[in-house]
Amino acid sequence: MNEMDDVLLRQAEQYLMEGSGGLARAVLANHLRQHPNSMQGWWLLSFAVDEPRQQIECLERVLRIDPNHVSARSRLEVIKGGGISQPFVPPFVDSTEFEQAYQESTASLPEEAPVSEPRPSSPRKPAPRRKAGAQVLQYSVLAVMGCIAVTILGFVVVFAVQGYAAPAQPQPSNPESFTPILLPPTWTPTPSATLLPSLTPAQTATPPPAEPTAAEPSSTPVPVSQTGPYKGYNAPDFTLTNINDDKKVKLSDYRGKAVVIFFWTTWCPYCESEMPAIELIYKTYKDRGLEILAVDVGESAFLGRSYRDSHGLTFPILDDPRSSVASKYNVAGYPTHYFVDQNGVISSIWIGELDYWGFNNKVQELLNISQ
Repeated sequence: MNEMDDVLLRQAEQYLMEGSGGLARAVLANHLRQHPNSMQGWWLLSFAVDEPRQQIECLERVLRIDPNHVSARSRLEVIKGGGISQPFVPPFVDSTEFEQAYQESTASLPEEAPVSEPRPSSPRKPAPRRKAGAQVLQYSVLAVMGCIAVTILGFVVVFAVQGYAAPAQPQPSNPESFTPILLPPTWTPTPSATLLPSLTPAQTATPPPAEPTAAEPSSTPVPVSQTGPYKGYNAPDFTLTNINDDKKVKLSDYRGKAVVIFFWTTWCPYCESEMPAIELIYKTYKDRGLEILAVDVGESAFLGRSYRDSHGLTFPILDDPRSSVASKYNVAGYPTHYFVDQNGVISSIWIGELDYWGFNNKVQELLNISQ
């Protein structure tokens, strides 16, 4: 692990001390994706997850890497319901001593988990044969349970058919917002259409295309009351810090410009593959009325700056450490794009990765540029 990985682990410890388990999970998930044998990463993640089953899995991964990890084994016994053989201390309480013990450890890394159940010292006695009456009772209980299951299944089928035939309910004009999940997404976003130019030569010579010209915005202003993260509504206003110059940025200050609001994270692989196209489009259209606001969700400004410098990005990157703006825009996956016209109205929304041609077409539609 390099210095950047140590910074990520310290950031996760800081989140755990602040009680921000969701932010700690996001940082540790990215770290363990790159370093699956990081004992400290799995040890910290066991305190960041809430489900006992997930905690047990993390602790067993720690024991695969270091079978002599006393604290992990003791905590595993407590979670499974056993006694505690040695007291354990969460790593974020005294991380200095834990790091020193980890550096001095010389345990090897076995491929299989060393944890195994003890074998009995003497052969087990065969189980007594069941009596005929007990078997009859067992079969009777199974038959009753089968009848109940068939009855429940029948009700489920009836309700499903009625629900399918019922007319669709109109959606409310202002649905409640929800907080996005900060764990790495397990779904695959819908791929954008491949808009490659035709490879078949034209039969007749055509003149070279003229330089596209920008036109006046065609949309009309929407009443202020119609504000929300939906197509045709005014984009909700927000104020965030631009990590490039540490100045406050307000969305309403860009009225009169076309704006692309791009929600992303440093651990999102789809966001990373999309960055070169966004940088190229920003350089192409920034002098023609386009602004790109890349909102880094749920992470510190330090991580955003490190990512910006390593990828050579020049467009504004806004820091949303508490995911407040992402919640306001109902962001549920990354990347998510909101295309806002010159009047501040959301013209289109795209969830998932966009290739260069798809992104370019949407920007030209936003700027009302003839193809």
